[in-house]
Amino acid sequence: MPDDRDGVIQSSPEPADFLSCLSGNEAVTLLDIIHKSISCTSEEEFLDLFPKIQELFPFDYAAAMLGFHDNGKGPVIVHGLNISFPEEWVREYFSKNYHQTSALSRQNFTTYTPQYMTSTWKQCRQQDEIISLCLDFGIREGYAHGSGPSVRGQNGSMFCFSGSAMEHNRRTEAILGLIVPHLHLAFSHVFRSRKMVENKKTALSAREKEVLDWLKQGKSSWDISVILGISERTVNFHVYNIMQKLGAINRPQALAVAARLGLIDFA
Repeated sequence: MPDDRDGVIQSSPEPADFLSCLSGNEAVTLLDIIHKSISCTSEEEFLDLFPKIQELFPFDYAAAMLGFHDNGKGPVIVHGLNISFPEEWVREYFSKNYHQTSALSRQNFTTYTPQYMTSTWKQCRQQDEIISLCLDFGIREGYAHGSGPSVRGQNGSMFCFSGSAMEHNRRTEAILGLIVPHLHLAFSHVFRSRKMVENKKTALSAREKEVLDWLKQGKSSWDISVILGISERTVNFHVYNIMQKLGAINRPQALAVAARLGLIDFA
């Protein structure tokens, strides 16, 4: 059996041990989740996986995130999907950057091992505000588990499941160990497909990209007109088109959207 230290599961049960925990119907459900994860092509299909997962273990709330660990900033979330957590809790959690300071997030994006929430919290200090926020919304028991990137430079994942009926047991951990890698591939695929669609919709011309790059460097329309040898009016025309394509209302917002879409790099 696996060794459980500080709420982190070091390994999964042997297949024979795990199979004995499932009924015939549950085994079929598990295979169905894996199959549908492999063939998942849209966010709607991804969301449809979670009622199936509820047939294997009970949970009230679920969320999915893609990101990575930055040695300076901590966990960086590049895409998140709130499946059923209270929206007010989500806004509070991310507005206060708890995703970067939470022990659950830090441990997930460095070890990618299953964690039982209360067990992890007990081992960590300076988490009182986060714990208090969770308890205010009835978020106490549950698991966080992710999968690391298969290729260097890609994003890892974090899947959170919480509910009053979720117990700390080997069965749930084993199920998570089997389905999380498939959820990771499905969610990553959906994110990449969505990003490709967004990039196509926001395709910028070569000149617009040039103007955007100078805006990133803090240049005014007049500065850019001198640099590119075009009129200031033409620069403003390009800026207007950039904002229209990115759905931005001003230049700073256009830069922020462009950075999110990977059109510019602030590094």
